[in-house]
Amino acid sequence: MSAKKTARKRAKPATKRKPTTKKRLPRKEDVPGYSTGVPDESKWPEVAIVLRVRPFYTGPGSVPFSRLRAHLVPDPTRGNQPANDFYLAPPGG
Repeated sequence: MSAKKTARKRAKPATKRKPTTKKRLPRKEDVPGYSTGVPDESKWPEVAIVLRVRPFYTGPGSVPFSRLRAHLVPDPTRGNQPANDFYLAPPGG
């Protein structure tokens, strides 16, 4: 037998792969009320973890991403120019 035939016989059959359902993380532009072109007052993924927003926080008591909101607040470090800030909306609102 040739080396190719031997290698084919010894090769394992291909296994079926599960389709990957990789979810993308939400972006800050997906947050209702977010203003593009305005800087953020804080690092928004860290705020999402503190506010226990899924998928950034996956522990008990996490809330859905749809409750995360943004609004403009004056930034005193930049002469009170507006900056984006993040907060949790009340449930159902």
